[in-house]
Amino acid sequence: MKKIFNITYLFLFALLLLSCQEQLTDLGNYNPYIGGSKKVTVTLEYPEGFEYEAKAGVKITVANPVTGGRYDFLTNASGKATIDLQHGFYRLSVTDKGASIAGAIPIFNGGIDQMKVIESEEGDVNLTIPLTLSYAGQIIIKEIYYRGCQGPDGKNFNYDKYISFYNNSDQIAYLDSVCFGVVEPYNAPNKQVPWLSAENPDQIRDTIPIIEAVWQFPGDGSTFPLQPGEEAIVALTAAIDHTILRPNSVNLDVPGYFVCYNQRYTNPSYHPSPGPNLSGRWLDLLWKEGPATAYPFSVSSPAPVIFRIPEVGAHEFVNNPENRSRKPGTTTATEYVMIPYSWVLDGVECFDATTKFKRFPNSIDAGFGLLNTAGQGKVLHRRVDTEATAEAGGRVVYMDTNNSENDFEVRDVASIKVN
Repeated sequence: MKKIFNITYLFLFALLLLSCQEQLTDLGNYNPYIGGSKKVTVTLEYPEGFEYEAKAGVKITVANPVTGGRYDFLTNASGKATIDLQHGFYRLSVTDKGASIAGAIPIFNGGIDQMKVIESEEGDVNLTIPLTLSYAGQIIIKEIYYRGCQGPDGKNFNYDKYISFYNNSDQIAYLDSVCFGVVEPYNAPNKQVPWLSAENPDQIRDTIPIIEAVWQFPGDGSTFPLQPGEEAIVALTAAIDHTILRPNSVNLDVPGYFVCYNQRYTNPSYHPSPGPNLSGRWLDLLWKEGPATAYPFSVSSPAPVIFRIPEVGAHEFVNNPENRSRKPGTTTATEYVMIPYSWVLDGVECFDATTKFKRFPNSIDAGFGLLNTAGQGKVLHRRVDTEATAEAGGRVVYMDTNNSENDFEVRDVASIKVN
C-alpha cells in the first residue's frame, strides 16, 4: 500500500508541475514569482479638455489577484505616484473627481487589468494611465442581492434575487423607459472578453453586449416618479414572500416593488405568478434571445446595467438586426443587443474572486464589487457618502465614482430584510 501511495503521489505531483508549467506558458514563458521587486511609477493622463494641473493626493489602488492583497498610494505634487512592488501580476485602478460644471461633477476613471512586474524586463516600470470621463448619475444601482440564502434544509436558495435602484440626486427622476439588463458573459470571465475594437484591440468597443433579455419600466414618461432619496426594488425572479417557507430569505411581494416577469419565462420555481401587491408593476420584456425558461441572472458574478434608449423607440432599436451582434471569434448564432456607452445610467461589475477579467469599460465601472460568500444572505450595497449626505441636510447620498471598489461594500443582511 505504501508503494502504491508513493507512485500515486508522484503522479499527482507531476500533473501539478505540468499544470503550473502550462499556466506559466500562458503568461508568456516566464515565471514572475521568483522574488525581488521593482519600482513602479504611474502618471495620470486626463482626457482632452480636462488637462488639469498636476496635483497631489489622487489615490491609486493596486490589487494582487493571486493573494487578494490591496495597496493604496497617492500622487505627489508632480501628479505622479511611485510604489515598490514584488514581482507578480497586478490590477491598477484610479478615480479622481473634478470641479462641478453646471451642476454636473466630472469623474475620471482609469485602470490596467494585467500589469506585470517581472525580472526579465530591465529597469523600473513606468506607466501612463489614460483616464476616461463620466459623470455622477441621477438614478444609480444601490444594492444587488444575488447570492441567495440558506433554507431550513441547509441548502442554498437562489430564487429570491433582486436589485435596488436609487435616486441619488436632489431632483425628481422618472423610472419610465429606463431599461435593465446584464452584460455578456453571465459570470465574470477568467480571460479577456472578445468584445474588442477591430481597429484597436487594446480598447473595448464603444458599445456593450446585453445578453438574453432587455427589460424596461413601463409608463408614459411620468407614471413612476422617484423622489430624491427614494429607491425602487425590482424582483429579478419570484416576486412572492419567500420568508413564509424560508425565514432567512426576503419578501418580494411588497406594495411599490417591481418585477421582471413575462410569460415567455415558464419555469415555475423562478417565475411563479407575481404576488397581488405587484399588479401593474411588471417590467416589459422588450427582447428575448434563446430558449431559456428562466431569466439567467448570475448567482456568482453578474454585471447588471441600467440605460435609456433615447434616439429611437426602444422596441424598434432592440428588434433592429443592425443593433445586435454575435460574439466575435465564435460561430454561435446567439445575438446580443449592443448598447452605446453614452446611454448607460449605471453599471456594476460583480466578482466572486479577484482573478477575473472585467466586462465594463472604465467609463462605466473602473473597478468591481467583490462578494465571495454564497448562501449567507449577504449583499453588495453602495457606501454612504457622509460628506455629501451632510451637505444634503440628511438625505442619504451614496458614493458614485463609477468605480465599484470605492463605491460598494458587502453587508451581512439585505436592506429590505425584516426580522
